[in-house]
Amino acid sequence: MRAFTIITLLYLFSAYYCQSHDLALGQATYGDVVIYKVNEYKYGFPMIVRKSTLEYPEPGQTNFAYIKAIYIKDNDKDGSGGYPTIAAGGVGQRFVKMKLKSQRGNGFNFTITIYGRY
Repeated sequence: MRAFTIITLLYLFSAYYCQSHDLALGQATYGDVVIYKVNEYKYGFPMIVRKSTLEYPEPGQTNFAYIKAIYIKDNDKDGSGGYPTIAAGGVGQRFVKMKLKSQRGNGFNFTITIYGRY
């Protein structure tokens, strides 16, 4: 019984420290190409929530590819990273607007990859 309790506690601690806030929409298949890839990073400040808004394509540019998949990977695996959301557009569209928000007092570090097909 004691070993079971120790194993359960170790499992809960490992699950707590392995949290990430990844976002995966759609699925990249054969023939899809990377049309946009960027690393977005902001430092954390005490008691401050950091925010960032990204748009694809950037204002003033055009995109002729339909978006097939959007992968936003949280590079902070300890659960202290931010939260990604899609504000407009997305899979099946030719544009997307993404919002990234950090936890209070922390920064964020995301890798955004968008796959599309012409």
